[in-house]
This record gives sequence, structure tokens and C-alpha cells, in this order.
Amino acid sequence: MRPIDLVGMATLAALAITPPLHAQAKARPVAGNVTRAQVQAQVKQVFDLADTNKDNFMSRAEFGKRMGAVLNRTPPGTPGAPSKEEAQKLLTAAVAAFNAVDVNHDGKLSRTEAGARALAAFDSMDSNHDGVVTPAEKRAASNAATPIGPVGPTGPADSGRKPASR
Repeated sequence: MRPIDLVGMATLAALAITPPLHAQAKARPVAGNVTRAQVQAQVKQVFDLADTNKDNFMSRAEFGKRMGAVLNRTPPGTPGAPSKEEAQKLLTAAVAAFNAVDVNHDGKLSRTEAGARALAAFDSMDSNHDGVVTPAEKRAASNAATPIGPVGPTGPADSGRKPASR
């Protein structure tokens, strides 16, 4: 499978289907600075690819079609392609992620819902809040590797769900 980086996130990272950016940073750090504007641009690009009817929402059908396109970038059976089992796990995780990101439970994702997790992860990595994640901030996030959990339209505290009891 193709590796994921902070700026060139795999197509559905903006939709919170990949691990939080903290975990991605641990898996494969990205050289150089990354700005919040770059992440926002990536979120827009990803959303626009999936929103095929251009209604500013991503339906489950559009999401499924885009997920299929991502999974089929590498033909089955070729080096780097996910196995059937891996592909099924990714699809199952994608459906769960869609449900988690759809904070108002209307069965479709708005641009705000689709980008909330990626932007919240960026903001949590941007320790000095200057809109730029530096290599040092990426290393610190990688070392911490704290998952951010579900987020709502206005950020991590607004997930629309009660926290799980411990």
C-alpha cells in the first residue's frame, strides 16, 4: 500500500479514514514545514474529488466510490496492493470513520465535517499555534502519538457524542 504523509495525505485522510496525523507522523515523518493552509487545501482537493455531483456534500455513495478508487490504485495481486483481507479491513474502518465524522448523523459529510479531524490533528501538532508545523513539532507529535478521537464541526470538544466512561 502507498505510504501516507502529512501534506500529500492519501485521498481520504481528510475524511479521517487514516490514523490521526500523530500516528502518521510516527509512521513516516515528513521533511520540512507544513502550513495549516496546505492541510486546508488538501482537504478541499480531497473533498472536491469525492463530491462528484458538486452539491457540497459527500454522500455515502460518493464516499464509497472514492474509497474504491483509492483501494484500486494498485491492481490486486501486484506488489504494494492490499490483500483481500486488508482491503476489507480498510473498507470496514472507512465505514466506521464515515459514521464517526458524520457528527449530525444525516448520512452525508459536509466540508466542515470532512475536514474537522485533519485540521484538529494539525492544530494539536502546532504547539506554538503559528499555523506552521515544523519538523520539531512533528517529532514531538510522533513521540506523543496521542490519538485525537472524534471531532465535531468546531473541533475536538464538539464531537456531538458523550465521552466513553472508563
